[in-house]
Amino acid sequence: MENPSLHAIAKKLAKFTVLAILLISIAFIYVGEAEIQCQGKCEDLPDCDVFCRRSGFQTGKCYPPLYQYCCCST
Repeated sequence: MENPSLHAIAKKLAKFTVLAILLISIAFIYVGEAEIQCQGKCEDLPDCDVFCRRSGFQTGKCYPPLYQYCCCST
């Protein structure tokens, strides 16, 4: 026979674990959101990071697959 108190503890632990995973997932999604806007081709904007900073963004870089677009992020 199972011990009823162990079953109740396991059930509460399972609920807590699911809730904790959900909250952590939501926190990572919210924190990880950075708005990225591609401004043009990297061949036209040779210093992508400086261009983006002057345009009011935090950073800028040329993104794969071909590193051809200068994208700025907040």
